[in-house]
Amino acid sequence: MSLILRRSAIAILFITVAWFALSALHQYLDPNTSISEEESEDARWIATSKYFLDRQSCRWLGLCGLAHYHPDPAWPRIKDTKRDQGILKEDDLDALWVQLGDQYENLPDGGRHIKPEDLNRQRILKEVPQYVLDAAPLIHLCSTEKFWPSDIADHLRHTTPHENHTSLHMNASDHTLHNLHMLNSGHKSVHLYMQSEEDVEQRPTWLGSAYNRPNPFEDEAPEAEEEATWIEFEAQADDQLEWYDPTGPSVAKPFLPSFKSQPRITGSSRRRRNRGHEDTSGLSSQPGYSPAPATLILVDKGHDIVDAFWFYFYSYNLGTTVLNMRFGNHVGDWEHSLIRFYKGVPKAVFFSAHSGGNGYHFKAVEKGSGPGREGRPVLYSALGSHAMYATPGLHPYVLPFGLLADVTDKGPLWDPSLNYRAYFYNTSITHDVDAKAISDPSTFMADRFQPAAQNPDAPTSWFWYNGHWGDKFYELSDLRQWRFVGQYHYVNGPFGPKFKNLGRSRVCQSGTRCRLLDSLTKKTSWIGRRKV
Repeated sequence: MSLILRRSAIAILFITVAWFALSALHQYLDPNTSISEEESEDARWIATSKYFLDRQSCRWLGLCGLAHYHPDPAWPRIKDTKRDQGILKEDDLDALWVQLGDQYENLPDGGRHIKPEDLNRQRILKEVPQYVLDAAPLIHLCSTEKFWPSDIADHLRHTTPHENHTSLHMNASDHTLHNLHMLNSGHKSVHLYMQSEEDVEQRPTWLGSAYNRPNPFEDEAPEAEEEATWIEFEAQADDQLEWYDPTGPSVAKPFLPSFKSQPRITGSSRRRRNRGHEDTSGLSSQPGYSPAPATLILVDKGHDIVDAFWFYFYSYNLGTTVLNMRFGNHVGDWEHSLIRFYKGVPKAVFFSAHSGGNGYHFKAVEKGSGPGREGRPVLYSALGSHAMYATPGLHPYVLPFGLLADVTDKGPLWDPSLNYRAYFYNTSITHDVDAKAISDPSTFMADRFQPAAQNPDAPTSWFWYNGHWGDKFYELSDLRQWRFVGQYHYVNGPFGPKFKNLGRSRVCQSGTRCRLLDSLTKKTSWIGRRKV
C-alpha cells in the first residue's frame, strides 16, 4: 500500500511540475504580447461558474471547466447512409440548393432600402487592374476540411446582433451587408457580436457551408502532392528598397497616387476575368469556382505601390486539439493574403496566420500550373483554422513542442478570382493604426471605401461595422466552455477586414520588423515570428 501511495505521490508531483513548467514556458514563448479580449475579462469570466471548487481551480491552477469536457469532433457522425460524418455527397448538393432557394425566397429585401453607399453616386469607380487578377492567389483548402468558404451575406442571415451575451432583438433586415454599420450607433465595438442563432455544437448546415466547396479541377489527383516546384533565388536589396516600405528614406515624398496612370480595362480582358458576385458569364461551372465570394480590397500606397488584399471568410473556425482537447473554436473567421505590386509587377506575398503571419518574395512562393493558373501564387489553408501558409505540411504554433499545430495539404483548389466582391480603400500610410480608429465613418463612407467598376452595386456598409463577426466567448458556466494552459475551448469571433491594418507601410500585418523570406525551404517557427 505504501508503494502505491509513494508512486501516486510521485505521479501527482510530476504532473504538477510539468503543468507549471508548460504554463511558464507558454507564457515566455508566446509571441502574442498583448492581453487578449478573453484574458481582459478573466475575473468576471471565472465568477460565472456556479461551483466553488471550479472557481478556485481556475484561479490557482488554471484548470477551468474541466467538468465540462466532452469530445468535440469536427462534425458529428450522422447515421444517414447518404452522408459521411455530416459532409454532403455530390448527389445531395442539388437537393440542398433547392432547399436553400426555398428558404431565402421569402426573406425581406435584405435591408436594401438603406444604402449608405448611395450617398455619393458622383464618385468615379475604377476598374480592378488586370495585373491584379493575373496574379490572383490560388488556395489549396485542406482535403479533410469540414468548414468551407462562406458568404458573409449568408452568415448574417444565421446570426443576430448581441451586446456581449444580450440580444439586441433585431429583425433580419436590420443587419445586412447594406446597413450593418448602423449597429455601431450607441454601442462600443468590443461589446458587439453577431451570435449564432443555433447551437454551434449541433453543427447546422450553414456553419460548414459544404455547398460552397469549390468545383474540382479535372487534373486534381492524389499524386499531385509531389508536383510543386519551389524556386530558389537571391533577393536583390537594391530592387527591394523601392517597394519594401513606401515611408522609408529611399522613397520620394509626397504621397503620389498610382491608379491615375493605369489604363481602363475593356473588351476581352474584362470578360476574361469577371466579375463581382453576380455571375453572368457561366463562371459558376468552371473548376475552382466557389459560390462563396471572396473579398478583394485594393489600397493604393502611392509611388507606384498597390496592395491587393484578398479576404476569405468562413462561418466557423475549428480549433486544434491537444491531448484530445480542442482549443480555439469561434464563430466567424476572416483570413487574408496580401500581394504587393510595384509598377504592376508582383513583388511580395503575405500569408495571414492567427495573430500574425509570414511574408515572402513573390518569386519564392509556389506557382500554379495548368490553364489559367500559370504564374499565380499558391497558398495553403489550414484544416479548421484556415490560417494561410506557403507550403503543405505541419505548422506548429502557440504552445511549445508542436502541441498545437496547423495542418495543410493539396486538397480542393479554390480560385477566388472567379467570384469576388472588389473594392478600393482610400487611406494614407497609417503605421499600424487602422480604420478601427474611425468612430463615425457614415459621412464619408462612399469616398473612403468604394466598390470597383466590375461590381458598382456591391454593398459597403458591412466594412464599417465595428463589432465581431461571431459569438462572444462562452462563459465558464456554459457547459461548452473550458480553459487549459491559457487556451480556451471557445474564443471571441473576429473583427472584420478594416481591423487588419490595411494602411500598413510594409507587407507584414504588424510588428516593427518585416523579414521577407526568399525561399520556401527556410522554415520559420511560431517562436521566430515574434521577431518578424
